[in-house]
Amino acid sequence: MNELQITELNGQRVLTTQQIADGYGTTNKVISNNFNNNRTRFEEGKHFVLLVGEYLKEFLHSQNLGTQNKIRKLYLWTEKGALLHAKSLGTDEAWDMYDILVDTYFKVKEEKQAPLTLDQQIAAIATGYGSVKEELVEVKDRVSDLEENAPLSAGEYNYIGSRINQRVAEVARGYGKITREQRGKLFKDINQGVKVVTGVSTRTQLRAKHFDTVVDFTNNWEPSTATKMQLRQMSFDFEE
Repeated sequence: MNELQITELNGQRVLTTQQIADGYGTTNKVISNNFNNNRTRFEEGKHFVLLVGEYLKEFLHSQNLGTQNKIRKLYLWTEKGALLHAKSLGTDEAWDMYDILVDTYFKVKEEKQAPLTLDQQIAAIATGYGSVKEELVEVKDRVSDLEENAPLSAGEYNYIGSRINQRVAEVARGYGKITREQRGKLFKDINQGVKVVTGVSTRTQLRAKHFDTVVDFTNNWEPSTATKMQLRQMSFDFEE
């Protein structure tokens, strides 16, 4: 168990299908069949996250797996997703490994001391520990920092990806039939715009504070003039 590679998405620990299969003493195919046979029990964003397209490329790159170009989609399982698989498989080995995962792999989130609420910290300060004014300022700064850097939830992360895919499809329809390369130009344009308006270098670095900005940008996104000219030129080349 100590050799299990840490896999994280937006600061939350997850497991790949391969990791669950290895831990539960079975195969990827069994895990996939178990998922398909119990599909109604698994809820996206709660039990698993499905990565495709640019999200998948960025994730593989962040995990130093950028060379695995043949991967077209990747399921990442949360702690609750791992529990559902253990329940569905029902083997002693699966349950034993799930207990180990909870006690070690996923326990890291429990070991991080939960910050006190602002009211609780103010109350503690008011009891006489240190300078009330100085401690109050420090508490407010810490709370602001926590709010500023809160990660996107899995559901928000997935929604942004879906909305970007939808918006690209909407714009692409205006060009009639386009090639995969042309569609790639549109994705490159919108993803670059997301990075510009949020100030992040990769989409996996997005935080909760960016959610409304990204959604608003995506809803109003139009390709840049340079991208439009590239698409038209590629259409001319295709017709020739």
